[in-house]
Formats: sequence, structure tokens, C-alpha cells
Amino acid sequence: VKDLALQVAASSPSFVKREDIPAALIEKEKQIYQAQAKELGKPEAAWPKIVEGKLEKFYQESCLLEQAFIKDSGVTIKNLVAQKIAKIGENIAIRRFTRYQLGHE
Repeated sequence: VKDLALQVAASSPSFVKREDIPAALIEKEKQIYQAQAKELGKPEAAWPKIVEGKLEKFYQESCLLEQAFIKDSGVTIKNLVAQKIAKIGENIAIRRFTRYQLGHE
């Protein structure tokens, strides 16, 4: 639990998993990434691949379970939870979290 709290404090995820992200936000991000690819002069055929790559990075930054663990960047939080489940033999599910930040609006 302490490691998860440190992860949330250090990396500021907005969602627990990618399924929690509103479809409207995903669509907005896709439009932004496509516009960026267009501005960079990338071929139109490459846009879907570029958008998908940037969207994966967005998921890794925004979703707690997809983030690299701050104490071991080779392990995602999802993998860390799976390791803890295997170790203690009990089911662990992260349903939500709350992050407080002083002096920030």
C-alpha cells in the first residue's frame, strides 16, 4: 500500500486503468496527435500508427496500472500488483485513489 501511495504522489496519474478514461478525452487526444503528425509533414498513411504510439504513451502516463513503478522502472504497477497477489495468495484490486496537492489549483 505504501509503494502505491508513493507512486500516486510521485507520478500524478489521473485514472486507475485505461477503461476509466472517458471516450471524449481519448477522441480529443487522437485529434491532437493527428494534427501534430500533419503539422510535422508526416505521410497521411503513417498517421494512424503515430496516433496509436502517442496514445499508448498517454495511457502509460495517465493510468496508474500502466505506469512504470518508481522503485523499479522495469515493472509496471499492474505487474507489481500481480506479483503481490502471487506472493500473498489474496486478490488485490485498485478501484480508485485520491491525490491531494497543496498550493496547486
